[in-house]
Amino acid sequence: MRKAFLIVFLSALVVSLSFAVTTVTISGWPGNPDEEAAIKAAVDEFNSTHKDIQVEWEPIPGNYLETLKTRISAGTAPDIFYVDVYFFEELARKNVLLPLDLYIKRDNFDLSTYFEPLVEAFRFNNRIYGIAKDFSTLALFYNKEIFDKYNVPYPTSNDTWFDFLDKALQLKRKGFETPLVLAADFNRVIPFILGASGKLVDDQLNTALDTPASRFGLKFYIDMVTKYKVAVEPQEVGAGWIGEALGKEKVAMAMTGPWTIGFLRGSYPDVYKKIGVVEMPSLIKKVTMVYTVAWSINRNTSKKAEAWEVLKYLVTRGQEIFVEGAGVLASRKDIAAKDTDPIKVPFYKGAEYAYPWRVPTPTGIFSVANDQINSRLKDLFYGKITLDEALKQIKGNYLDWVSGK
Repeated sequence: MRKAFLIVFLSALVVSLSFAVTTVTISGWPGNPDEEAAIKAAVDEFNSTHKDIQVEWEPIPGNYLETLKTRISAGTAPDIFYVDVYFFEELARKNVLLPLDLYIKRDNFDLSTYFEPLVEAFRFNNRIYGIAKDFSTLALFYNKEIFDKYNVPYPTSNDTWFDFLDKALQLKRKGFETPLVLAADFNRVIPFILGASGKLVDDQLNTALDTPASRFGLKFYIDMVTKYKVAVEPQEVGAGWIGEALGKEKVAMAMTGPWTIGFLRGSYPDVYKKIGVVEMPSLIKKVTMVYTVAWSINRNTSKKAEAWEVLKYLVTRGQEIFVEGAGVLASRKDIAAKDTDPIKVPFYKGAEYAYPWRVPTPTGIFSVANDQINSRLKDLFYGKITLDEALKQIKGNYLDWVSGK
């Protein structure tokens, strides 16, 4: 009797083990309703087609990064989570992300199907720690009606900085007071620094903003506000941000991202019909910014193999579902090729030569330095400080700002 019971028990155990299900938790910050619906649709499809792995989406509200770091330290972090390129290096330096290179090689996972800057965005010490789920780049928006009214040629994707400035000056000379809206934000200046063949940091990871080429790009950006007086901050035209300044038709041009498309469509549909979008103006080389988020795997997860299977899905078929539902830009070229919206073309073209919003530092932390540089940019906009003074202050304090102390 005992033998028969043991046989039955063991058989049941084998059967139960054969149907064991591994649950993989994925996390990020909560999105808008379209994004939430899209990611849930992707999760539902995965779960319906996999019996041994099931995915649970558990977004982290509030201060995402601080909560994530706390949970990583406590050993309660999700198996897979969002990593913004802005704080990627901080997490990579702390060794809390799983390197994906061995899995990529084993499965012949083709990274060439992704825009190269988006792959490089999540490479650290020559190892890949995440795969971009989507992205945004900067492009130049312009109001066709305003350009037509003042008989000024439209901006083009081949414009140099000086073509761009000339068109702004033409608008101003012909009576349009504020041709351009600019932000006193360091990430918006970066394309001008790099476009002049400047550098953000030197080999010792100190600031290189005071080198001649970097200084030239920074000065051009500031001069549009102070010398040529063709640009102002959004609040100077009664707007809360760049997109609103465009929507209120207070400005003719703005350098902004694809998030402005949805805003104008929803809040200013009549103005949206007047909007054209081209690539950013260039000087020595084409440069734009790329803002992107990766799916990365928790280095300490006990479910590494299963997490990799889920991640592969999220950045392939799952990305296709998410892009279609949320209206974001695809990091995979084959999915991007299916996006036929012509207004998105300049953003996709920018992905070929974009610079990720990530500044290398000894600690991977740039937020304090970013705030300090932005403060100087605002002072420069309003003539409270000279460029030489600002650069001297940045140079003298930079390593303290990025020390992580």
